[in-house]
Amino acid sequence: MIRTLKIRLTLVVLALLLLASAGLVAVINYRNLQSVENQAYGVLEMLAENGGQRPQMLPMPSAASGEQPPEKPEGEDIAPPQQSDDAARRGGEFKQFGRRDRTNSVQNAVSLINFYTIQLDSQGAVVSWGSDRQDLYSDGDIRDIAEEIMARSQDKGRVDTQFYCRTENAEGTQLIVVDARLEMQNARQVLRTTALVALGEDLLLSVGAILLIRRAVRPVDEAMEKQKQFVWDASHELKTPLAVISANAEALAADPEDRKPLAYIQSEVKRSDQLIQSLLTLARMEKNTGEVPREKFDLGRALEEVALPFESAVFEAGKRMDLRIPEKVYYTGNEDMLKQLMVILLSNAEKYSDDGGKITVMLDSRGEKRIITVHNTGPAIPKSAQAKIFDRFYRVDSSHNREIEGNGLGLAIARNIVDIHKGKIAVFSEEGKGTAFTVTL
Repeated sequence: MIRTLKIRLTLVVLALLLLASAGLVAVINYRNLQSVENQAYGVLEMLAENGGQRPQMLPMPSAASGEQPPEKPEGEDIAPPQQSDDAARRGGEFKQFGRRDRTNSVQNAVSLINFYTIQLDSQGAVVSWGSDRQDLYSDGDIRDIAEEIMARSQDKGRVDTQFYCRTENAEGTQLIVVDARLEMQNARQVLRTTALVALGEDLLLSVGAILLIRRAVRPVDEAMEKQKQFVWDASHELKTPLAVISANAEALAADPEDRKPLAYIQSEVKRSDQLIQSLLTLARMEKNTGEVPREKFDLGRALEEVALPFESAVFEAGKRMDLRIPEKVYYTGNEDMLKQLMVILLSNAEKYSDDGGKITVMLDSRGEKRIITVHNTGPAIPKSAQAKIFDRFYRVDSSHNREIEGNGLGLAIARNIVDIHKGKIAVFSEEGKGTAFTVTL
């Protein structure tokens, strides 16, 4: 299931990346081609206004010298550079360019060196042609392009990389053709470059997306694994008492006078009931994390109420308990839950402390923080196990032996209680120094 989810997410992300990059490449190259076409048609417009001749470049006025641009002669089409706004307002001038000024048009004409004119007679036959670069063309090339242009109905258009306009004069029809093969080659090169860049970007983003998807799905994967482990652990914990109950029930049926099997049955029923109650407690906490009642109470007094009854049990086990709990340390939270937390931590300390060892309970107040520490001497928890001890059913003794009572749910419940109170719980354990559970509220 998780594998299928990863594959689907990856395919969706890759498809979106490809669509986005393809769209970007298409827009860039469409605008680039449009720019080439606009430039070519603008040059054609200018050449047509000058009878197919290249116009002369006008000198740019010098601001420092105070030189003024020459006034436009009657019938002259070339406007001074600063008159671009006036030229844009005149209806018939440079329709392809819009707001571009005529000086730029001249510069474009100079940059697009390769252009040629073809004079046709009234029958459409080539009479003459001329170009600054006649070495680039042959009579056959000129005849072919003229035939293809004349076969079309548009007065302006493009034949491959040749942009043309058709005008009428006294001798017949004049064709002006701008050869934009270099510009079109550049446009194709831009297309190849942007496509390669987009492909490389897609590859890099795809790798990043795959890594992010794996990281995003990892909590789901871990949750599924924990669910499987939970089912296995719960089955294991329930299987053992059921097997004991079944065996002792058979023994009791064979010898009703023997009371030992009945005691074993009652013990396992109690153990199973505790396990089920712990599971229900966990379920309720996870469901109602934000709905628990909270009130201000004396946290120190609450901890003492829990710790004092443990003193007798600790003393009988040959151990000591040291309480370092100051008075009147108030906290706003769920008192019953925090008492349950203390029961879990003290029970854990009592079970795993060494013979003749010591259990220390401390409460500290640091500003708004309340810090509870339960420390016990004894063997340390392995480093590899410290990150897992708050998981359900996890016990350092992986064989789930029954020498020490418990079902591995206590610390999981403790963590849930701390989470509900927006706090943190941590374990510090080192050989020779014992183990300390610290709760920061």
